[in-house]
Amino acid sequence: MAEFSPAEVTVAQIAMRAGVNETTIYRKWGSKDALYRDVLLTLSSEQLEMTDTGSLRGDLLQVVSGVATFLRTPAGYSLAYLGATGEDATTAALRDAFWADRFAKAQVIFDRAVERGEIADASVAELAYEALIGTMHFRILARRRPLADDIAERLVDLVLDGVLSASTESRTPG
Repeated sequence: MAEFSPAEVTVAQIAMRAGVNETTIYRKWGSKDALYRDVLLTLSSEQLEMTDTGSLRGDLLQVVSGVATFLRTPAGYSLAYLGATGEDATTAALRDAFWADRFAKAQVIFDRAVERGEIADASVAELAYEALIGTMHFRILARRRPLADDIAERLVDLVLDGVLSASTESRTPG
């Protein structure tokens, strides 16, 4: 997967490298695409951990940096591409499960920030996460541009300025 694009990978190549018969792969996954998605989703969940750094900015930098690093790899790009373009029921189910997990983990980050008193309202978590991660996906998929080395810091600061402003406004009696 790291050596070839999804279109170039065949079940025969996968089976040969795994030391199994092609029928084993079809029996377990049903198709090359299902195997590919399963591997990429597993890989992404292993590499895209969300840990508590002690601050909202630190947590977001850690997450966004991890996503940027992953998206720079052939596997990360492939996952983003498959997630954005796959229309079959299997892809839709995997995409929904993947993003539900990501949004739940992002919500935890924002809930911790409320508990620490950094922000007043965590209801912006999903939109903020979409702005952070969606911007990188847009850049690599729609614009076909590489992610700059400082993309995580620039995006986090840009989004946090908006989150902190919105949080301050929600505290101000209107």
